[in-house]
Amino acid sequence: MKYSLVILLLVLCIGLAGCSRPAAHENAAEAVRPVDRITLSPTAIEHFGLSVVTVGQRPDIQTFSTTGTIKADENRVFHINSLSGGRVISDKVMLGDIIHPGQTLAIVQNLDVAKVYGDFIHQSHQNQIETELSQTRLALAKKNYDRIRGLYEEKIAAEKDFIKAESDKKLEEETLRGLKEHAIHIREEARSMLAAYGVKLGDTSVAHVESSSPITTPRGGVIIKKTVTVGDVVSNIEPLYVVGDLSHVWLDINVYDKQIQSIKQGDAVTFTTDGIPGRVLRSRLSYIKPSSEDSSGTYVARAVLDNPHMDLKPGMVGQVRIEQHRAEQLAYIPENALQKYGKEQFVFLVEPDGSFKKQVVETAKELEDGYLIAQGIKPGQLIVAKGSFTLKAEMLKGTMAGER
Repeated sequence: MKYSLVILLLVLCIGLAGCSRPAAHENAAEAVRPVDRITLSPTAIEHFGLSVVTVGQRPDIQTFSTTGTIKADENRVFHINSLSGGRVISDKVMLGDIIHPGQTLAIVQNLDVAKVYGDFIHQSHQNQIETELSQTRLALAKKNYDRIRGLYEEKIAAEKDFIKAESDKKLEEETLRGLKEHAIHIREEARSMLAAYGVKLGDTSVAHVESSSPITTPRGGVIIKKTVTVGDVVSNIEPLYVVGDLSHVWLDINVYDKQIQSIKQGDAVTFTTDGIPGRVLRSRLSYIKPSSEDSSGTYVARAVLDNPHMDLKPGMVGQVRIEQHRAEQLAYIPENALQKYGKEQFVFLVEPDGSFKKQVVETAKELEDGYLIAQGIKPGQLIVAKGSFTLKAEMLKGTMAGER
């Protein structure tokens, strides 16, 4: 009986020992399971300097980089010619100079001006001589008229003599009036013709024949091309200056065939160039050329840049970034809110009870200051930003403790 009891006790002990082993294994498995929730005291939260932010949302923006070249706006470019041939006797501007409306750019020895001026002086002098003769004839005609009228009133002179004397006087008066009007016409005609060459009609009492004319600009801008200097013989065919209003310029952007289908007018554009270090210029696509420049499959898109200080010069090359805003809005988190461990990316959600829960997320795109999130969290949720790395360390510390 005693031996039977001993045997029974041994069996029970063995059975109990066998039953306890699975429980021990289960506890070990729970111990190595990663910690995904952390609770901290208010003192610890303050000590770690945790900050909580609300998950925001931003549009998904597709961007790509390329190069661009500054060009003068062809709608604001004009050419300045000489109205006639001649030799340049004065050159007053340089390539790249900023010019203003009415400014004289050069002076040309102009034979057409000399001819107009010479003809005017000749006709004016001829008219003056004829006017003086007419005035003399009119004075004699008036004296004769007065004498005949007196004789006619005394019944001494015949009526026909009186009528003829009166007619001679009126004829000379009309001749003199015509000569004076002709003098005005001569002057106005010469003034108008010389004004076309930019020359003012001067004092003709001195027999000086003007033989030069200025080349002036009708509008302001910057001289972007110049083909003349002192001594050159010019014509009225080739432009002497090409002037551009550079207060607005074109940014011609190189776009390749794999990108052309994904851009559209209105897309945001940023431009940077070494010529203006530290500045970012912004605009939007205003034009996309429908055909490629050559067989290389390169297209041209264009944006207009404001250039009030004339800093941008035609020929400048720089980097261009085109941004395309999609309609889809994605969750956005700041850069310091995202943590990584192994292949996982996660954030720490703030739970209603004040604890912090690890939440695995899938990023859609990395931005300059954060991330767009495709899955895992939604806008409006509360997450830890500053101090999330500390929570990650506490989480890993708890995992390591469980493994021991």
